[in-house]
Amino acid sequence: MNILELLKHENKTALIQGDKRVTYTELLNNGLQFGGCLRNKGVKSGSFVLVFIPLSIELYIAMLGVWSIGASAIFIDFSRGSKFVSESIERLKPDIIVCDTVTGLVRMMHPKMRSIKVVNIKNHVKQKPVENIEKVTPEHPAILTFTSGTTGFPKIAVRTHGFLINQYNVLKKHVDFNENHIDLGTLPVFTLANLASNMTTLLPEKSYKSKINAKKLAISMEKEGVTRAICSPKLMSDLLKHSKFPRLKNIYLGGGPVYPSLLNKFSKDVDLQIVYGSTEAEPISGIRWSDVTEEDRIQIAHGQGLLVGFVVPEVEIRIGENNEILVSGETVLKGYLNGIGDNENKIRDENEPNKIWHKTGDAGYLDSQGRLWLLGRVSQAIFDENGTLYPFCVECILDALYGIRGAILLYNKERIVVIEKGVVDCKVLLRNLKEQQITRVVEVKKIPMDKRHGAKIDYNQLNKNLSASFKL
Repeated sequence: MNILELLKHENKTALIQGDKRVTYTELLNNGLQFGGCLRNKGVKSGSFVLVFIPLSIELYIAMLGVWSIGASAIFIDFSRGSKFVSESIERLKPDIIVCDTVTGLVRMMHPKMRSIKVVNIKNHVKQKPVENIEKVTPEHPAILTFTSGTTGFPKIAVRTHGFLINQYNVLKKHVDFNENHIDLGTLPVFTLANLASNMTTLLPEKSYKSKINAKKLAISMEKEGVTRAICSPKLMSDLLKHSKFPRLKNIYLGGGPVYPSLLNKFSKDVDLQIVYGSTEAEPISGIRWSDVTEEDRIQIAHGQGLLVGFVVPEVEIRIGENNEILVSGETVLKGYLNGIGDNENKIRDENEPNKIWHKTGDAGYLDSQGRLWLLGRVSQAIFDENGTLYPFCVECILDALYGIRGAILLYNKERIVVIEKGVVDCKVLLRNLKEQQITRVVEVKKIPMDKRHGAKIDYNQLNKNLSASFKL
């Protein structure tokens, strides 16, 4: 089944962005027209189409057009730099690139992209639409995204039509997709689920920068009466600086660690939930903040990790080496394209040859109730003569005491905490972290965060900054 078949022809508003809005009928018609445009350019079932358009209504028109003819949509994180982009393009060799006017010009800055045929998304106007949506098997690739393994070499996550449909059916059991909601859509996979559920989604204003303008978005949310939001904790924190959003009924936070200092800002009337998952496995677990007990909150504040709730029934979990969380199930990707990345991220079960376990890269544990707690990235943990120290064991304490973020590092056998300059007294902080055997506090102007969600500490960049600025 083609995932496109889940969408209905209706006059209900599907997407809103700034002053633009499209109904489901308009969105589908535009998508089918663009599919006709792609077909006229020689794109066919099995072709790879690099979609080089920022989050926008045009992005979804492009995706629908690609799927309507059985082609596959490729997405690359251009914020990772020219080398990453070049390696990614070399791996897949897209048949065509879909741009808008601005990204069409940016394309010329990347040598590997110049030789690939290009089509502007605006070219779908007045094109003859695809009459019959291409029939595909569940194993047919729908979305290919590039990620980076421990070596930094791009690996390709392939989400098939069957995988996305299974994922949607699981999400429906754990996320409120009531079609009467008006949702804030900043995470594309959830917006696709919204479209399948006949919901109305507000998109942030079109931007060619990775950062969303929180002030403009808050104004749009108030104007459109947004009732549900699924976003990163960093974006929600930025939005709260501009509004209290009295009409918000449901909030789902994920894409990075969700700390109590943010959760405590909401009233008890809001159904506030934490969702844990990843590109390869979404969802893994979740919990309502109202179900987190006072005892749980005390444990979090004392550095026992972040509680992310019961694992969804559709996913199996086990704890591996260095407390790494391993998951398996129908909504867990079993491998990467051509097997590149499988050795470092996948484990085949010796007792069940058909079962594949995915290594999340996150450390964690299950408590006596069977609930999952996160301890942070395994790669960022400290392993030394004093034992093991995981990132969240310190970050949770910093959040509880000061409402700030910090990073832990090991330099010359010293356990170091990095914080932003001027936020706390370093001597007092050292005393509060005595149990964690922290020996030094380093202040920096700004702690670098990931460009995708702005919710995770960019340890690679932090190490580079410290090496250039401090003698550690």
